Amino acid sequence: MKILITENKVESLIKKHGISKTIKMLGGFDNYCKIFKIEGPMDFLKSLPLMDVVQSEENPDWSLFRYEKGKNMMVYDRKNEKVYINYDEIWEVLSSKFEFKYSETKELTQVWLDEVYNLRGVTTKQNRFSHLFALDEVYNLRGVTTTELIVKISFSWMRYTI
Repeated sequence: MKILITENKVESLIKKHGISKTIKMLGGFDNYCKIFKIEGPMDFLKSLPLMDVVQSEENPDWSLFRYEKGKNMMVYDRKNEKVYINYDEIWEVLSSKFEFKYSETKELTQVWLDEVYNLRGVTTKQNRFSHLFALDEVYNLRGVTTTELIVKISFSWMRYTI
């Protein structure tokens, strides 16, 4: 039995499950590339559905780019003109699948943000802790720093594993 998977269906999967899970659900990156006719890294970035952009409730200088609340793909720090890109969902694909170095990924994502989201003159950085940006909104952790939170989580984990 052959199943027809359309770009619209894949976009719905990405919005619901994220990029990396969707790629796994499709049987790998090669299958994803076939569906979207991806020939290069910019094709991959442009295959991603447009993200919702919302104002952070915690930081007035942050715009959050996401498909679902609590699952930020990017955080734009307007004050410092930096965009923190989710490592697991976007940056890692460019690094591993296209064998891009950090500087190449940084340059490509800056061009992509300019072309797709009209963000000119920003610096991009990988962000391995994108879920921490959402904790202020999801769990109402106002005023808790990332360092305090990591320490609290670490001690909590140790308490249950000792």
